[in-house]
Amino acid sequence: MEKQRSVRDVYHKGVIFCKPETPLQEVVRVMADTEIHAIMVAEREGAPPLGVVSHMDTIAHYGDDLTAIEAREVMTREVISISETATLMDAAKQLLESDIHRLLVVDDDDETPLGILSTTDIIREMRGARWVWYLD
Repeated sequence: MEKQRSVRDVYHKGVIFCKPETPLQEVVRVMADTEIHAIMVAEREGAPPLGVVSHMDTIAHYGDDLTAIEAREVMTREVISISETATLMDAAKQLLESDIHRLLVVDDDDETPLGILSTTDIIREMRGARWVWYLD
């Protein structure tokens, strides 16, 4: 496995956003229907994120009235980002040091959100080719 691959090579392009006032019920619906594990919270698409709502943020409200809770109330306010040109080694270190499961990938020039790099993306990169056959 090549250790100097960049974040650009493996991250998921595109970011799903919601507004701070979005009901948690809608956030949960989007997560469940799209199999996305986190949604960025921002005033508008392309704006700097105010926070991130993850699976862990939402399950803390299991049994609550999700229509009465807004994304801003449950989001994690610190969004940790990484440049798309950073190495995967640097990304892995940042994930471990921050004890998080995903990083917001941003453009080098203007910090525009580009996508998400998750621990799963790095695990898939560690695995290598999907099917490898060893023949004698």
